Amino acid sequence: MTDATTQPVASSEAGSTNQASAISPSSDLNALVAIPLEAEGPAFTALIKLLASVLVGALIVWGARASRLMDWQSFSLSAGLLWGAALAIVLVVYYWILKSRTSIKNGVITQTWVWKKQVNIADIRQAKFIYLPALSWLIAPRLVVRTGPIMTVFYTAHPDVQRAFAALMLGR
Repeated sequence: MTDATTQPVASSEAGSTNQASAISPSSDLNALVAIPLEAEGPAFTALIKLLASVLVGALIVWGARASRLMDWQSFSLSAGLLWGAALAIVLVVYYWILKSRTSIKNGVITQTWVWKKQVNIADIRQAKFIYLPALSWLIAPRLVVRTGPIMTVFYTAHPDVQRAFAALMLGR
């Protein structure tokens, strides 16, 4: 897997070389759709999930300690709503870090998240696979695709999905 993404590949942007490649509109996208790229796996590594768990746990412990020192009589409704909204956002993102899955099947890339992210390979105008092997424990490998004005990011921790993304970038 690492050999496919660590070799410089010519990008469509001004002839530069890069670890990620781009699909230009002039590429034969129909040939890419016909390739049986099929894989599925978790979006984030176990270490990223562990790190998220530690950070959310520390946030809850710190919040519980801070709540004992607060003057609840002077706590306004808008401050309470802001605190509650922030807590809800943290918990929803944490849940989806734990449960999110990425798949590439039948010419469609999909990731479960708060909302389902889905892109047809035939609609992709530009794509870049960002993978740093030495830091993949901290920075999740991702595929960034552009379909017109819309950019979508698909994270993946599973080696089969990473290989499928690399094969997509190499035009296989």
